Amino acid sequence: MRRIFVIVALLSLIVTFLLGFYFSINWYVLFAGVLVVSLMGFYDMVQTKHSIRRIYPVFGRLRYVMEELRPKIYQYFVESDIDGRPLNRIDRSTIYQRAKQDNDTMPFGTQLDVYAPGYEWICHSIAPKGFNTLEHNPRVLFGNKDCKQPYNGSILNISAMSYGSLSSNAVEAMNGGAKIGGFAHNTGEGD
Repeated sequence: MRRIFVIVALLSLIVTFLLGFYFSINWYVLFAGVLVVSLMGFYDMVQTKHSIRRIYPVFGRLRYVMEELRPKIYQYFVESDIDGRPLNRIDRSTIYQRAKQDNDTMPFGTQLDVYAPGYEWICHSIAPKGFNTLEHNPRVLFGNKDCKQPYNGSILNISAMSYGSLSSNAVEAMNGGAKIGGFAHNTGEGD
């Protein structure tokens, strides 16, 4: 490889110099580029620190360039948004957005495998255990003795959901359940 490099480098230098000498001075720009690459290659051949660069002048440098680019290529083209370490791309993006005081909410579900081992979440239950056997009334008093109309509000309520996202039957069913439980239902239709 070294012999091929020497031959190609010398021929390229001679050809680009002659093209600049006989045809146009603009060819000397290419000659200067070939000269710089050739000098790098000759230096690679005599240096003793890196055997790859010594055996493959100029091309051996590409190994180190690719080694430098590998993390960036892997980050942008190979790994998914949730694979990165120590922080994956989703968490890093959230940190950047919060630091810039941008909106850090990402809609439309998750990219995480919620069924993978070690992933935990809480599921709602249609018939929770022990709910009917509470030893206290889960309510909070709003107002005090100085209030004209204190309100005893439940800590269990149904949050705002509009008719646009739910059918009228679903809203009526939740209203019925809220009435039985003695708590509030915010339909989200607040006019």
